[in-house]
Amino acid sequence: MTNAIVMNTLTGAVSEYDNFAFQSITPTRAGAVTGLFALGGNTDLGLPIVAQALTGKALFGASVKKFLDLVYFSLAGSGTSSLIVQGAVAAYVYTFPVRAPGESRARPGRGIRENYLALGYSNTDGADFRLDRIEALVNASQNRRV
Repeated sequence: MTNAIVMNTLTGAVSEYDNFAFQSITPTRAGAVTGLFALGGNTDLGLPIVAQALTGKALFGASVKKFLDLVYFSLAGSGTSSLIVQGAVAAYVYTFPVRAPGESRARPGRGIRENYLALGYSNTDGADFRLDRIEALVNASQNRRV
């Protein structure tokens, strides 16, 4: 199994897929050494399809250390999802329920103190979703840079 990097030629968006066993692919079929596979459905070999989106690391203003108060997700979906907070060394995952009105929130742990942070989303139970926006309430340290 290898990784595959795919670029949407209309938007320029890049996606990465891990454990990608196909060597050829069309919009509806994929070919591998083991045969031809139909693309579609809600499961992958009977397991829920878990997706993950992660932003690049950002400074969020000044160079002082930051901590996250709340993270809001504008998304349509259901079930349970996860907020991913990635720092310089470690990544932290926090589960939250997806709310029907389209705005959900997650409260990250209070111990994260980083200059650069990346934020992400995962549909932990494999439910369908449409993610439109991630908005973080970031608080800066008064004087801590290092």
